Amino acid sequence: MPRILTKIQAQKKPGRFNLFIDGKYIFSVSETVLVENHLHKGQELTDELIAHLISSEDFSKIYQKALNYLSYQLRSEKEIDNHLKKSSDDILLIEKVKDKLRAYNLLDDTKYAASYVRTMVNTSDKGFNVIRNNLRTKGISENNIEQAKLDYDSTKVTAKLEALIPKLIHQYRNQPSKIRIQKIKQRLIAKGYNTTEFVDILAADYSNDSDHEDELLLNNVEKLWNKYNNSHLTDSQKKLKIKQTLYRKGFALDKITNKLDEL
Repeated sequence: MPRILTKIQAQKKPGRFNLFIDGKYIFSVSETVLVENHLHKGQELTDELIAHLISSEDFSKIYQKALNYLSYQLRSEKEIDNHLKKSSDDILLIEKVKDKLRAYNLLDDTKYAASYVRTMVNTSDKGFNVIRNNLRTKGISENNIEQAKLDYDSTKVTAKLEALIPKLIHQYRNQPSKIRIQKIKQRLIAKGYNTTEFVDILAADYSNDSDHEDELLLNNVEKLWNKYNNSHLTDSQKKLKIKQTLYRKGFALDKITNKLDEL
């Protein structure tokens, strides 16, 4: 039996309206639901229409949550799924929301992946292997990841590495060259770079490193020699201990021997 919509009352919250049927408050709807269903005072509402309004309102709420979530940045389908499931366990409703987002080009994993790669290249010091793993956790398919790799600007990546590697060399400046290079490679691989991307840059930055290596070795030899100077060790015993210590630190044995022979 039809009932009468006797009052439509605007809430303090913008875009929300209370509906009164036969003089009693029943539920509230968004402005979108109000307009789409041409609701007006005095309108007859069947049970079917009321059920439709409730269903439309549920959809409107979840859709608005999705829009709010997307207002900050692009999102993957998996991110949208996870976000909306915090508010609703209605899988079919969430799928309807996603269908509408796709229809308005607001949800597209292909575009999302490409945009994410460009953003990471422009704003971070991460290589593609880390970017790939990040995309996988966001639910992006391998095909979309490979397509997005086309936006991985190798020129910008090279420029980043040319700026990053000298900083890492300086950070490990007190390590022997062998250990320093090893640590730098580990750091770059951990950041997602392939060896082929940085090996030439690293080699070029080390082309004039021999003077620093000699100075570092000499400082270490002198420090250890002074350390054992007041011991009861003979010179040959001190040299043996120094050789063992510095070799474990990563210095070349022949260079250690040459420095000790200069003492």
